[in-house]
This record gives sequence, structure tokens and C-alpha cells, in this order.
Amino acid sequence: SFKLLVRGVILYLFLFGYSRLFSILGTRKTTTMAIPLDSLITLSTSLLLLAAWIVHHFASPGVPWILKLLVTTSFWLGFGGIALLPIDLQITTVYTEEDEGHQSPNETYAAYQVVYWSTFLLAWGVLPTVRESLLSGQFTFMTRLRAGCKKAFKTYAFLLCLAGAGIIALAFTLHDWHVVPVLMALGNTYGLLLVSLLLGYGLVDLPRHAWKKSDPVSELRRRQIMAGNADEALFDAVWELQDCEALIDDVATKVSDYETGDDAPSFDTHYFHCVDQLLTLRKSTANLSKDLQRRRTTSNRRNSDSNSGEIRADGMAADEYPSLDYLARLNARLQHAQANVVGAEQRWNELVDKAVLYEQLANKSVPVPVIVPVIPTDSFCAKIRARINTVGNRFRYIWLTKLRSPFLRFFGMSSAILSIMVLWSEATLALSVNVSPFALVLSMVDSPNENGRKGFLFQFTALIPLLYIAICVYSSLFKLSFIGQFRLRGYKQSTSVACVFNAQYLVRLQYPLCYNYLFMIKYDVDNSNCAFSHVMSNMSTVPFLGTSFSVYAPLLILALCGFTLCNGYARLLATLGIEHEDSVLFGDHETLDEKAKEGITLLRRHAERNPASPTSPTDAASLL
Repeated sequence: SFKLLVRGVILYLFLFGYSRLFSILGTRKTTTMAIPLDSLITLSTSLLLLAAWIVHHFASPGVPWILKLLVTTSFWLGFGGIALLPIDLQITTVYTEEDEGHQSPNETYAAYQVVYWSTFLLAWGVLPTVRESLLSGQFTFMTRLRAGCKKAFKTYAFLLCLAGAGIIALAFTLHDWHVVPVLMALGNTYGLLLVSLLLGYGLVDLPRHAWKKSDPVSELRRRQIMAGNADEALFDAVWELQDCEALIDDVATKVSDYETGDDAPSFDTHYFHCVDQLLTLRKSTANLSKDLQRRRTTSNRRNSDSNSGEIRADGMAADEYPSLDYLARLNARLQHAQANVVGAEQRWNELVDKAVLYEQLANKSVPVPVIVPVIPTDSFCAKIRARINTVGNRFRYIWLTKLRSPFLRFFGMSSAILSIMVLWSEATLALSVNVSPFALVLSMVDSPNENGRKGFLFQFTALIPLLYIAICVYSSLFKLSFIGQFRLRGYKQSTSVACVFNAQYLVRLQYPLCYNYLFMIKYDVDNSNCAFSHVMSNMSTVPFLGTSFSVYAPLLILALCGFTLCNGYARLLATLGIEHEDSVLFGDHETLDEKAKEGITLLRRHAERNPASPTSPTDAASLL
């Protein structure tokens, strides 16, 4: 996530400047509109390109294109609210006595409404249903859709009961019915709690992670210690896949012999179609790579018994014919096992490549840049590609040997300063005096023109802290280990379920994140035409859920920051036995030295078995 972070920030700032350039050109042509149409189109196109790039980076090759389109659209809309807020604050004006009676929000209000209700529908309806459908293991589109809707309906029926109780209680308190405001307040409060938890972790983890990566010696030792866990995870993934294959073979044997039995049930065409699909999926990973084939075991790890009627570990009796529900569960288990094998192998290969890279950096033995020869008889495009590759190799060498460590230290110190400023602003939310350093900087550039609108410098200044908070929150969401298969992995390593899950929470968090940002800078939007404050005005309907945020949010954020600063998250995961990139370093020196020696042996053995394997990852982001 950190590798993606740096590239994403650079790309976003580039697209931001690109959209501002066209906005300036557009305002010269259309001076009567506060937000020209071409400016909004350019901004939307830039955000769409950013969302498509993120999905392309994370999504594994097995993710269907329709799901990539859905996740890209969700990310695009999820960035929309964050991108609109600086523009909204830039064109916000204070109401005057002449505006009394026709006070209306500014021109961004319609865009906010479209983004808000679109993301609300995605986060609470479409994406959860799609995620449950993917996890159901059903064989046809309609059965998967029904299973997903059924599971989502059970969850939201419970939530609607709680919302109904809140609406009734509020009706007795306020002597009025507030249905939509309560639903919005409940959804946004849930998002505010998540934002507080993720922000408390990210404000500490982001600068610390950047500073640690600047030292190649410690990073090499970390990879050596993690090699044992990664190798064991790959063994477990292969064995789980082997167990699923054995269960499917049992199903195929029973179904193929059903006609010979006296009490064999009658199966319809759909049943045989499901079995064929299961067998086809099983054959797709029957022939693994040589490295994975060596990890297969000859022992039967399943807890089964040949006695008739005994219930096996897979939940089916030994003399029982497999039902459609059992086939669906087995299909879901097989899909998860196959994805786990692919992900474990990719993580192992990435760890090996990283270990090679950090060893080169630690020993100052980075290979000199390769000059790609330009053949005179080649085409013009081939000559251009050769020159570009040569320049890229030279830049990589200069980056690794001269620029990488200073840049990471500078980024770590800069992000640490921003984290301290954010923590100070959050900790002083309850004070009546505005002592936020971000508010002080904004007041210095808050110089409206004759039309009451601020300049571009105000918009850019308002974007910096908002963008940093968003990076802390989203990077924490993407890297948390306890969500297991829902976590976004590295380059081309994330499954369909992981992409949908993170898209669901990204769009769910954008408006609470912006709400927290306005609280933090204490920008005066009362008695103004700020569109965001009009959209979120329903939060004041339930003060405990909305406006009282300034009381409990600082406590949560400060507590999580202290917990993360003391490595509490990593220690907790280490106690629970869950692998984490920081938890592997906890333990006495003897234990860590043994793990490091074991990792060195595993890495050397892998290099001997795969002498032709690449020594550096193909993704440019891995240079960090």
C-alpha cells in the first residue's frame, strides 16, 4: 500500500494540475459560471483515470472485467466527494442581508447529491450483494444473485430494525418524524467511527513505515525473518487445495457410479452441469508449477473414515450423496483455495525479489544500468523503445543508489510533521478557540476577489491536509491484516472479493472523512452557501451521532495513535498468531536469529532451484 501511495499521490497531483489548467482555460471562456462544465468533465476524467489505475494495479488477472468496471466506478465516485470539497470551499461565500429568503447552496450541491446517493446505493446495496454473491459458490448467475440478496437481506433487516427503533425513539424526543435524516446520520456515524480508527493507525504507521524502508539492512533482515512464514503459508495453501481436489474426486466418483446403486437418487441436468463446472474448475489448477508441485503431500490430511454413516470433516456423511448446497460450498472452498495458492505464490515471489533488491542495496552491489542497443535496421518504434529502456535503466540505477533513501527519509519526516499537525487539530476540536495550524494557513490565503471567490492557492492549500488524511485512512484500510481474504494485496494479487470489499468501504468512508476534515480545520461554514454543509445538515438532527463527534473522535484517534506507536496492533496480532509485517520482529534475539538463518537458507535454496528467476520485480512501484 505504501508503494501505491507514493505513485498515487504523484499521479493525483499531476491530474489535479492538469484539471486546474483546463479549468483556468475554461473560465476564460465562461466567466459567468463558477464551475465551468469543461472543468468538471476534466476533473471527472482525471479521477476516473486514477481509479482505473488503482484497480489495474491491485486486481489479479482472474478478476472479471465487469467486476473491474464496477470497482473502478465505485472508486471513481469514492474520490468524487473528496475532490469536490476544496472546490466547494473555494467558491463558498457568506450570506448577506440581501440573500435572506433565497439562501441556497453553491453550484457544487448537485454534484454532491449525485455522488452521495450513488455511493450510498453502492455501499449499502450493490457492493455488499455482489460480495456475498461471489462468496456463495453457486454455479449460475441467478443462483449467485439470489444467495447474495438473501444474505444481504438478513444483514440489513437487522440494521433496519435498529434504525426503526432509533426513528421511533427520536420521534418521541423531538415530537416529529425524521426517517431520511436518521438513516443518513446512522450511516455517516458508522463511517466516522471507522475513519477515527483507521486515521489513528495511519497517522503513525505511514511516516514510520517510510522511515523504516529507507534502511535496506533492516529491511533485508525483515524479509529473511518473514521468509519462513511465507514459505509455510505457501505449503498450507497447496495442501488446502489438495484437500479440495480430493473431496471433488470423491464427488465425481459417487456421481459417476450413481446408476449402479439401488438407492441412488435421480439427478437432473442442472445437477450434472454443476458437477461438470466443479470438475472443470478443479482441472484448471491440476498442473501447478514445479515449485508448487514439490510442495504437494502424499498423505491424506482430511479427517475422513471409511465406515458408512460417519460424518466427515467436510460436513457430509460417507454414504451420503452430495447435494447442490454441498456442491456450492465445495465450489466456494475451491475458489478460495485456488486464489489463496496464487496469492501465496505471488507473495513468496515478491518477498524473494525484495530480498535480492535489499541485499544489493545493503552491499552496494546494484547492477550497473544496461544499455539497450539500437539496431539501425529496426523500425522507428523499436528504436524509441530501446532508448526509453536505456533511460529507464539509468534512472533506476540513480534512484536506487542515490535518491531512494534520502527521499524516503524526507517523506517520513514530512508525513510525521503532517501527522502531528493533524493530531493537534483533532485534539483541540472541543475547544472554543480555533488553534488548528491548517486553519491558520487557510486564513492566510483566504483572500476573496470582487465576486467573493477565493483563488487557486486557497483550493490547493485546502487540498493538502484533506489528501493526507485520505491517504492515511485508505492505506490503513488496504493493509490491515485481520480482514484476511478481504485485504488488498500487492501488484496484481487481489481477488474479486477483496476488490469489491475495499471499494465498498472506500465509498462508505468518503463523506464521513470530509465531515471530519471540516470539523478539524473548524472552517466557518455557518450562514454560508457551502454545499457540503447543506448535504450533511441532517447530521444535526441526531446530535449524539453527528455534532457530538468533536467529543469522542479525538479520544479514539489519540488512543489508536498511542496504541500504534507502542506497536500494540502488531503485538496483538503476534499474540493471536496472525502474520503481520511488523509482528515478525517481536521476540528474543535468539528466536529472531534462528528465523533469519532459516530464511537465508530458504532464499538460497530457491535461488539454486530457480537460477533463471528475475532478480527484480517488474512493477516499477517495487523500487520503493
